[in-house]
Amino acid sequence: MKKIPFMPENPHLAFAYVPFQEFKNLYSTDKALWRGTIFKELDIPFETYKDNPIMNPFIKL
Repeated sequence: MKKIPFMPENPHLAFAYVPFQEFKNLYSTDKALWRGTIFKELDIPFETYKDNPIMNPFIKL
């Protein structure tokens, strides 16, 4: 099976690229449903943004 590269070898200037998510470091299915993602790297708790007025809609600017 050929491995998909993380990013293109010769990316074009001003093109948006999204790297492929690798299926490693995964939550169990029960925990993934509870956390909202199967990928531990993508699990960012809301508390991380609680003091950031741009990311938290409850803080008045």
